[in-house]
Amino acid sequence: MSEEEVVFWDRAETPEFEAWLKAAEAVVGEGNLERVLHSDLGSDLQINPIYTEGAVEGMTDQVSGGVGLRSSNLAGNIKGWDIRQRHWITDASSLNSIILEDLTRGASSIELAIERPEAIPYDELLDGVLLNMAGIGLSCSKGSLSAASQLFNYMSNKMPESSANTFDLGIDPIGELLNNSLEISEFESYLANASELMGQVSNNFPQATTFRVNGLKYAQIGADTITEIAGILSTFVAYLRAMEKAGTQTEVALEQCLIVVSTGTDQFLDIAKLRALRLLLLNVGKACGVESFHIKVQAQTSDYLVSRDDPWVNLLRTTVGCFSAATGGADIISIPTFDSAFGIPSEFGLRLARNTHLVLMEESNIHRVIDPAGGSWYVESLTKDIAQKSWERFQGYESSGGFKQQVVSGSYAEQAKLSRENYISEVLSDKKILIGVNSFREESATDLQRHPYPRSDNSDNSKDLNFRVSDIIVNSEEM
Repeated sequence: MSEEEVVFWDRAETPEFEAWLKAAEAVVGEGNLERVLHSDLGSDLQINPIYTEGAVEGMTDQVSGGVGLRSSNLAGNIKGWDIRQRHWITDASSLNSIILEDLTRGASSIELAIERPEAIPYDELLDGVLLNMAGIGLSCSKGSLSAASQLFNYMSNKMPESSANTFDLGIDPIGELLNNSLEISEFESYLANASELMGQVSNNFPQATTFRVNGLKYAQIGADTITEIAGILSTFVAYLRAMEKAGTQTEVALEQCLIVVSTGTDQFLDIAKLRALRLLLLNVGKACGVESFHIKVQAQTSDYLVSRDDPWVNLLRTTVGCFSAATGGADIISIPTFDSAFGIPSEFGLRLARNTHLVLMEESNIHRVIDPAGGSWYVESLTKDIAQKSWERFQGYESSGGFKQQVVSGSYAEQAKLSRENYISEVLSDKKILIGVNSFREESATDLQRHPYPRSDNSDNSKDLNFRVSDIIVNSEEM
């Protein structure tokens, strides 16, 4: 066999960018290049018609020991990501059977969506669950501290100390402020009590997290990519300050937050979004004097993308979201079921959601390469662009009093509302195409019968939190 070097690409034959530019202008006309060949992604982000090697200058090829560009941990997700299924509490006994079914058929962890945190029957809900193997996460619209305290007490009774358990308590006072389910007068004491609980969590359960930084909620009210990431960073910093005030070492505090970020239907944008987010989390750590730390990043397709019109198309949207999250290196991935817009998902919906993960993981094997999009000039360029613009906006929030002030003043909700209005306008004008919504739409409506969610919609922005893309066309037809 010849030992001669195999050359796949001879750089000497690569045309110069100026030569390409001249040729492109000859086709589209001088001065028309940007109008014809550039695509707008929103948030002042755009897709250029061509990218050059300069996009990867200064980017490291190393996988860091902790959170960084390539992954959230040294091993990336080459062992597979955590498949997290979401459940709503109605009848505890029935839900326990569903949870056990999920965990025995492919799910790695479950997330309990809690609306009424007064007295949660964890004993019955988690009966038979192997707590040292299956992760438990909480997401609450209100009363997250109460729900978390109850789960912590349950875990402490079951297994007083554990280095294996990976529960996420999900305390999110800023998210509750955004929901208007927490009074501003109660915020500081609420945050202080959460930080006190965090001390016990970090001492007894080193793999668990206390705080939930919920970018998913920011996306649900309309935040675009830049606005969502800036909100995540500012929330993260607010919780770090609270833990520092409680006497927690920064190295511990950094790893006590679960970062939750949304994914959509633009795979390259979402891959770059996850990579940029990790870079910025690392920047925050370095600003606190910590060069290397691990952190858990959970990605989830936004609920607003799950449509009531032609719900089978939701399977395609959530598959793209799952693929983007895995390729972008998320540690935990959760996708809504195709029927979740109609109410509590059916067993069939849960099975399809599980199998979406399993096909991508076990058959497509997309987890077996760390940062597979790394080196792509387009993705690297987009990553840097997102990181730069998000960091600038985050600094603007901090210089204006921090994220709590942004939420209390209504400024953040207003920014998100403007982004949502732009999104709706693009769908109505067909600038943004959503199959089954404004293109190839089924004339006959699908009405799947599902049990209603146990929700108490007493928040001023419940309409925004419950928004679905299918509402866009329905509302426009009613006008």
